Amino acid sequence: MAQKKVLVVDDEHGVRESIRMLLKSAYDVTLAVNGADALAKLSEVKPDVVLLDLRMPDMSGIEVLQNIKAKDPLVEVILVTAYATVDTARKALRLGAFDYLTKPFNPLELEGIVRRGIERRVDALRRSATLEAIQHDYQSLRKEVEMAKHQMATHVRDTIYALLMSLELRDAYSGQHSMAVLWLVDSFAQFLDLPLEERTRLKRAALVHDLGKIGIPEEVLNKPEPLNPADQQVICQHPILSAEIIASVEALSDLAPIVRAHHEQWDGLGYPDRLQGEEIPRMAQILAVCDTVHAMGSDRCYRPRMPEPFIRSELLSQRGRQFNPEYVDAMLASNLITEIQRAEDAGKMVLTSQQIRQVLDAPVSV
Repeated sequence: MAQKKVLVVDDEHGVRESIRMLLKSAYDVTLAVNGADALAKLSEVKPDVVLLDLRMPDMSGIEVLQNIKAKDPLVEVILVTAYATVDTARKALRLGAFDYLTKPFNPLELEGIVRRGIERRVDALRRSATLEAIQHDYQSLRKEVEMAKHQMATHVRDTIYALLMSLELRDAYSGQHSMAVLWLVDSFAQFLDLPLEERTRLKRAALVHDLGKIGIPEEVLNKPEPLNPADQQVICQHPILSAEIIASVEALSDLAPIVRAHHEQWDGLGYPDRLQGEEIPRMAQILAVCDTVHAMGSDRCYRPRMPEPFIRSELLSQRGRQFNPEYVDAMLASNLITEIQRAEDAGKMVLTSQQIRQVLDAPVSV
């Protein structure tokens, strides 16, 4: 592995040389005599850590720090000074310095602070690479969405149906989940005494609400343990992808706002748009409760189904937080938490291809 690089910036020859002698066995050390010299060497050397004198004749350490961070925000800068003050330290840290070292310094202190700076630099680069990979994957998914839009322009029903079947082949749970949520929203809509038109729209939204998961990597969808932050960032894209696919189909485009918002929360802490309260489409509020009830009551790759008392308790705890209190109260007043588990155990959630197409083709006046 190549040595990590340290750039030492100090106008005093003795200080530069003493630092170089202490660090040269472990690091590739480059010396700069002032701020202008340091900035000139920055692009050429590409240091991991910069040891920067605070007081220099041409440019102050603070000015050099600002310029370094503008060029490469992930470079770790350690200020070296004989005149450290609380205000100076605060300003340096606020501008992005990693730490500061006071002259005369202890060799062990110098080695320790440089080592910690290198470790933070390595961690930052790793996290940056992960985010870039996620962004690249997301852009690839958007290209796939554009291709799907073109196909669905002339093959609305069959294309959506094919995507649903493809999703079920990639992730059996997602396909079964969508059908179960369709059953639950229809039953819940009847309990709420909603008009037939709204029941129909809810059923169609339930069927396609997770369609965007077709663009999520299988290793994330079927991960046998809780998702890490990077995985969570990927999975949070699925409502956006679902909505983009649906919005491209004229016959289903009215469902896009519902599908996009089904992971928003009443308290504004959901995703992807941080909608709050009545900003969330009413049908998305209903879909969110039903989606969560089935998710808790079904076996997942990383945990078994939750018992009904736990589901009821969790709904109560999220009343007014994740969910509209009105729909939590209605769900708890119904017997649907019990009924959906019985219906699923009896295999009543599986729809035929003809039934799925009927849901997609059902006429809805907008």
